Amino acid sequence: MGQHFGLPTRLLDWSKNALTALWFASKANLLEESYSAEYSVVWILTATEDDCLVDIDQFDPFTIFTTKIIQPRIIKQRINNQSSVFSIASSSEIVEKKSLNEHPNFKEKLIKIKIPKESHQDIRSDLNTLGVNAFTIFPELEGLCSYLHWRYFEEV
Repeated sequence: MGQHFGLPTRLLDWSKNALTALWFASKANLLEESYSAEYSVVWILTATEDDCLVDIDQFDPFTIFTTKIIQPRIIKQRINNQSSVFSIASSSEIVEKKSLNEHPNFKEKLIKIKIPKESHQDIRSDLNTLGVNAFTIFPELEGLCSYLHWRYFEEV
């Protein structure tokens, strides 16, 4: 829960929904002049059962030895709406600053899709037509305000 309010954690957010992942990737600082990246990225992870922790009640995040995927409990509606899953890295992997695409168990299971910066606005409009927007991703007042700001002040 802390991660959703800005607290740093060892969890990395993923979504089982491709449209949700595309929404996050196309959201990247569209209006900031300092945003210089040519593209954003959607990563596809083809995890296996061995990559997952099934019983999250029985694990201690500080004693895992390799990155695992966990399905969180639905403690906020946004977790459900975003089809959230998390990867959790071991302490040694964090210290080594090992990226998942460099990890021996995951590098062959990842596909990198580059989304050109100039496509972001059109993608966001198309996703909105499909019902994927800030309010459906963040179904609280924060998401509604973000959606209204995008819809009436940012969208061309």
